[in-house]
Amino acid sequence: MTRFLVSILFSFFALTYPFPAFSQENPVSHEQADSQEQLANSNNAESTISATVPENFKNMTIEKAGISANVNKKKREGKGRREFTESEQAFISQGLTLEEKVAQMLMISVDAADTSAAEYAAFSGLGAVQLQWGSYSLEETKKITAKLQQKAKSAGFPPLFISVDYEGGSVYVPTTLGLLELPTNMMLGAANNASDTATLFYLAGKELRKTGINMALAPALDINTNPKNPIIGVRSLGADPIKTAELGKAIINGFKAANIMTIAKHFPGHGATYEDTHKKMPEIKMTAEEINDTHLYPFREAMKSGVDGIMTVHILFSKLDPVNPVTLSSSVIQGMIRDDMKYEGIVMTDSLDMSGITSKLSIRKAAAAAAKAGADIILLGKGDFKAALGEIVSQVEKGHIPLSRIDEAYAKIMAAKERAGLLKKETQESDADADKAYLEITNRISEQAVTLLKDRKNVLPIPLKSKVAIIIFAPQRFANNAIQLYKEFLVNGYDVTQYYYNIGVRDKERSQILAAAAKADTLIIGSFQWAAAQNASQKDMIKQLLRTGKPSVLLSLMSPYDMLNYPEANCAMVLYGMTAPAMSAAGKALTGIIEPKGRLPILLK
Repeated sequence: MTRFLVSILFSFFALTYPFPAFSQENPVSHEQADSQEQLANSNNAESTISATVPENFKNMTIEKAGISANVNKKKREGKGRREFTESEQAFISQGLTLEEKVAQMLMISVDAADTSAAEYAAFSGLGAVQLQWGSYSLEETKKITAKLQQKAKSAGFPPLFISVDYEGGSVYVPTTLGLLELPTNMMLGAANNASDTATLFYLAGKELRKTGINMALAPALDINTNPKNPIIGVRSLGADPIKTAELGKAIINGFKAANIMTIAKHFPGHGATYEDTHKKMPEIKMTAEEINDTHLYPFREAMKSGVDGIMTVHILFSKLDPVNPVTLSSSVIQGMIRDDMKYEGIVMTDSLDMSGITSKLSIRKAAAAAAKAGADIILLGKGDFKAALGEIVSQVEKGHIPLSRIDEAYAKIMAAKERAGLLKKETQESDADADKAYLEITNRISEQAVTLLKDRKNVLPIPLKSKVAIIIFAPQRFANNAIQLYKEFLVNGYDVTQYYYNIGVRDKERSQILAAAAKADTLIIGSFQWAAAQNASQKDMIKQLLRTGKPSVLLSLMSPYDMLNYPEANCAMVLYGMTAPAMSAAGKALTGIIEPKGRLPILLK
C-alpha cells in the first residue's frame, strides 16, 4: 500500500509540476547551540565557489532582469502600487480599527513550553505565531495550535497564521514538535531530484496540517557562495542558482498541494556573508549586477511559482541602500520587490529580535520602520507585541506611516488567509499511509544524496572480514540517529563497534579513541561541522586517526566544507546531515548495498 501511494504521488507531481532534468556534473576532489565549540580555534582552508546562471539571464539588462541598478538613488514609497482587488477592498471596508489592522501584521515567536504570552496576544488580535522548537509529541503540538486558534476565535478575531521553520536545515533538530525529520536542504541539492522533492514536501505539508500548522518559513533560497558563511551552510540548496531555483519551486509546489503557505527566504540572499545576522548586522558591498547574476534568480523563479511570501534579511546591501538593512529599506522592498520585480505577495521580515536589528534599533521602533518600508508581516521574535503595536499605531496617527500602507498590508494578509482556507471551517487531517510514504521517500532521497568525493585506495566497499571501528564526533542530540549507521553494519554481518564523542574532544578521551582505533582493521571517522568552521580539537583528533595508516573512510556528517581540512584523507564521503535515513544510507553505501551517486551542490577548491 505504501509503495503504491508513493508511486501515485510521484506520478502526480511529475504530471502536475514538470521539472527539467538537471545536468550531471562530475564530482569534485548549527546551529548556535554548538557554535562556541564549533568555532574554537578553527583553521579552515581557503576555498572558492563558482555558480552558474543561464547566459541569456546574465546578458539581460539589469532593468529587464527585474532589479533597478539605481535602486539606492531614491526612496520609493510604492508609487507603482496596484489597485486593491475587490476581495482586498472588501476586507479594508470591514470597519476594523487601526489597532486591529496593525495587530494582524504582527507575528511573535513562542516556545512550546510556555504559550501564555501567545495566548494573550491571540486574544488581543495578533495575526500570526511562529512555533519554536521543543520535544513534544504530535498530539501535544496539535493541542497548542488549537488553543491558540481558540483564543483568537473567542475574541472575534480572524484565525492565526501558525508557522514553523520547517526548512530542512540545521535550524531543525530531531524529535521537534513531533514532526517528521526533513533532509537538509543541501542533501536535497545533492540528490538533485525535483519530483521526489515535491512529493516529499507535499507529504511534509500534510504532516504540518495535522498539527494545525498552516505556514512554513521555507524554502531557504540562499545561494551559498561563501564557504565561511557562519549561518547558512547546509540550509542552502547549493551554489548553483538554476538548481536552487528548480528545487525551490519543487518545495513550494509540494507545500502548495498540501495547502501550506510558503515564505521564501532570505531575500535578496544570505549566502555571501561572513557574519551571522543573529549576532550583528553584516554589510555586503555587491553591486546590483552581482546580486542579480547569482542571488536573485531563485527568488524570481519562486515568485513566478506563486510563493506566498518573501522574507527579508537583516543585511546592509550598501549598493542598494547605503543606510538601511533590507528589512527596513523601502528602496529594496518597495523599489526592488514591488516596483521592479512586480511581486504582489506578502513581504515578511526575519525576526526583529536578532542582534542584526537590535544593535541599531529597539524592536518596537524596528517594527514601525519595517511597516513603513513595506513589510506586511512583521516577525517580532520574543519582542513585546503590545509595544510594537502601540508604536506602529502611534506613527500612523502622527502621519509618519501612511494609513494606506497599513490597509495594503492588512488586505494582503486577509486575502492570503482566505486563499489558505483559514476563513472557513477546516477539516481534520489524518492519513497514516502518508506518514509511511513520507519515510519511504525520505529514505530514497537520502540514498540519492550520498556523495563519494574520493576513494584513492579502493577502500570501498568495506570487506566483510574487516573489523570495523566507527568513531563519530557530533553533538549528543544526534546520537540516536547515528545508531542507524551501526545497525547497517550489524545486520550485514560485520564485526563492528561504534564510538560517539562530542565535537569538542577532551584530552582524557584522546587515548581512548586511539586505543579503539588500534583494535580495528578499518576506521569510519565521522566529521561534524555546521557551516563556517570546525572545532580545533576535533580536527586535530581526526588528523591523528588518519595518520594511523589504517584503511579509513572520512564521513562528512553535516557541512561538506569540513572536507577542505583533510586533503590527506584517501577516502571521503558526504552525507549533508545526520538524519536517521542519511545515516542508514551511509551504512548501505559503505557496505556496498547501494552505489553513492550524489553530486556536490557546491564546489570545493
